[in-house]
Amino acid sequence: MMNGSYQLQNFTKNRDTEVTRLKAQVELFFEKEFKVYRKIGLEDGMKILECGSGPGYLIKNIVERLPSCNATALEIDPFLFSVLTENSKSGGNQIYEPVNGSIYDTRFPDGSFDFIITRLVVEHLEKPLKALFELNRILKPGGKLVIVSNDFAYHLMTFPMVQELNEMYDAYCRSRLSEGGNPYIARQLPVYLEFANFEKSDFEIVAAHSKLSGDEPFLKAENVNISKSLVESGFLNRNVLASLVENWFEMLKDPHHVFYRQLFVVSGEKSGGRVKFSYSENTEESLKIKLIAGNRPVQGSHLDQQREKFRSLINRNQQQPVIRSSDPVSGNHAAVSPNGDYSGNPGKQVPGEKIIEVNKIEAILTDVWKDILKRNSIARDDNYFDIGGDSVLIPEIVTRLADGHNIKIRILDLFDNPSIRKLAGYIHSEKG
Repeated sequence: MMNGSYQLQNFTKNRDTEVTRLKAQVELFFEKEFKVYRKIGLEDGMKILECGSGPGYLIKNIVERLPSCNATALEIDPFLFSVLTENSKSGGNQIYEPVNGSIYDTRFPDGSFDFIITRLVVEHLEKPLKALFELNRILKPGGKLVIVSNDFAYHLMTFPMVQELNEMYDAYCRSRLSEGGNPYIARQLPVYLEFANFEKSDFEIVAAHSKLSGDEPFLKAENVNISKSLVESGFLNRNVLASLVENWFEMLKDPHHVFYRQLFVVSGEKSGGRVKFSYSENTEESLKIKLIAGNRPVQGSHLDQQREKFRSLINRNQQQPVIRSSDPVSGNHAAVSPNGDYSGNPGKQVPGEKIIEVNKIEAILTDVWKDILKRNSIARDDNYFDIGGDSVLIPEIVTRLADGHNIKIRILDLFDNPSIRKLAGYIHSEKG
């Protein structure tokens, strides 16, 4: 198994959802990316390789545009390789060759390919320079390497601005660095290419904007539950997560909201002359990032507004969840805490009134989840995040329960109790 900061089994608990996300990530940028590939020199009839193909949607799109290419796709993860193999056939024909192998040791002969693409891979590698030496080896003299990469100082941006995104991405970067990756590597890639004996390097940006593509492609392409795993691993504060989810929901409700994201496309050509450098562990180590970036600034008074919303949310998070119940005598509503006390009139019990039974709460939760997640059935012990749920939808669930059923929960309560059984039990219990 490849070492580095992308291990499928650790990155997601739902592999099928991750395959869908990887497909959307290709589709969001492909038209612009393909134009850049052509500009760099990709032509029909070439022998091409994609390294780290995942489920294979990029190489498939390219071959559909350039059907005379002799295409190969390399992937190390066993599950993604199985999907890659399935996608390698179209109309009964093999449109590219899937190969299970490592970018560090591809086992292809020297000078095998005219054009190599590696997309959103190098930022996850412990030894990206070593990988680039291997890709140089298997390129023909004059062959082109294209690296598509992120720099997480310039990731997803929004209007209205969501300050907590900066904190979440800083936490993400600390996490990936601790695992051996480099989420800032895009800015360094021309240097890496020079040390790996590539010439004629170029550096371009492809961008996507929701005003042009719509919201859905962005939301499908993002791993919206990454913040949850960052909390679980200790890199992100729980209250920041709650604030992020709430402010993201508020941003989406703004009629003028937008998303913006960019990728970096860096290319180089294999020299046909004398090799200047040989691979060195010392050089590899010297190129590793030495400093974790701090928070990025927020424009104008928006920072003060976000701070105030954050303080307000922290205060709300310290309150107990409550269930609203009608007084059968007066018809008035009083707040019922999970232990059955009526906060509207402390110390006074209303005859015949009890907290909603657990099975009724489970039924309400099931109906709400089924409607919001668009599922026909949900079992009591299904994990919300494993059945298509994500953090973006949690505020909608919270609002639906409050407005439609007078059940009050916090955003964090669903993170802590991600099944129908656990959440219903939590609401019914004395835990606050």
